[in-house]
Amino acid sequence: MGREKEFRVLVAAGGTGGHLYPALAVLEHIENVTGKQLMAIFVGTANRIEARVVPQAGYEFTAIPISGFKGIFSLDTLILPFKIARSIGICRKIIKSFNPDVVLCTGAYISYPAGSAAFHENIPLVLMESNVAPGKAINLLSPKADLIITSFEESESFYNGNLKEKIVCLGNPVRKNICSLIPMEEARQALGLDTEKKTILAFGGSLGAKSINRAVNNLLYPFEKEGWQLIWQTGENYEVKGKINDNVKVFKYIDNMSLVYSASDLVVSRSGATSISEICITGKPSILVPLASASNNEQAINAAVMEDNGASIVLNDTDVENELYKSISLLIEHSDTLKLMGNAAKLLAKPGAAEDTAIKIVEIAGLKKGQEKTYK
Repeated sequence: MGREKEFRVLVAAGGTGGHLYPALAVLEHIENVTGKQLMAIFVGTANRIEARVVPQAGYEFTAIPISGFKGIFSLDTLILPFKIARSIGICRKIIKSFNPDVVLCTGAYISYPAGSAAFHENIPLVLMESNVAPGKAINLLSPKADLIITSFEESESFYNGNLKEKIVCLGNPVRKNICSLIPMEEARQALGLDTEKKTILAFGGSLGAKSINRAVNNLLYPFEKEGWQLIWQTGENYEVKGKINDNVKVFKYIDNMSLVYSASDLVVSRSGATSISEICITGKPSILVPLASASNNEQAINAAVMEDNGASIVLNDTDVENELYKSISLLIEHSDTLKLMGNAAKLLAKPGAAEDTAIKIVEIAGLKKGQEKTYK
């Protein structure tokens, strides 16, 4: 196939599902937007979620040696500048051989080498920031970007005023399967659950959450006693303590999030941007437990937006073990309250975010090449 019939994207996305899945959601729409075959290469780290999920999705993956900042006294910090330089070099080499139409970065430390390489090689650079408050990498790259796509209107106030013309709020892209849930009864049957019992979905993002896991583990007997069902994603490193009865379904990782959202009446989770977007798209009431160590307090800010709009109850990380049962009890048997919260979440959803983002990415690539706007 000739180069003119392809649209090529270099993607820096990963570390967590919150950075990876929005990028994958956007790529689902590129071919429909362009009428061309999509060619995509992802860069990321060899030991995180992207190394497994990207090849499964059918895209090429290249590992780079970048790592996050691990503290002043860490040996890794001493060699971090060399890792950054090496990673930028690898990304520049990929750009020269692959010749992408655009470079897409979704945040976290993985983004910086690819974004810097795009700037040096004069390739259109698009940044996607899913959280209300931008992370360090996005802040560093924003002056170099051609387009900054945000998920919340409130995000604009966190950027320098001279960047406002680059910023467009489109929402956080969500995968197609999340946007169309199957009936609740069908989902519960598929999971081996009772179709009539109230069901709670608890998860902590792709890596799991210690505080949520400990709190949920303490509630296994109360859940059974109350007649509630639990779908629980623990993450790879948590070992469940005690007996697991038929009312509890435990997973290290859930690939089909659409199924478990469909089955649930109430969600307990961290408040990363992708989790928030999926909760809103699916219209689920939620109890949110922001990650206290998030570098820019972004999870607390995300959760506050949800709570202020009546879509969620927010618990502090330090309080979740003591407060989770009470919070669930206040909600789970009150269908009217759950419905009101779910509707409030729906009002915050932007179901067209993935397609709208794809359109903007293709448009900015064409504009930098001096082409006319040819996409809707």
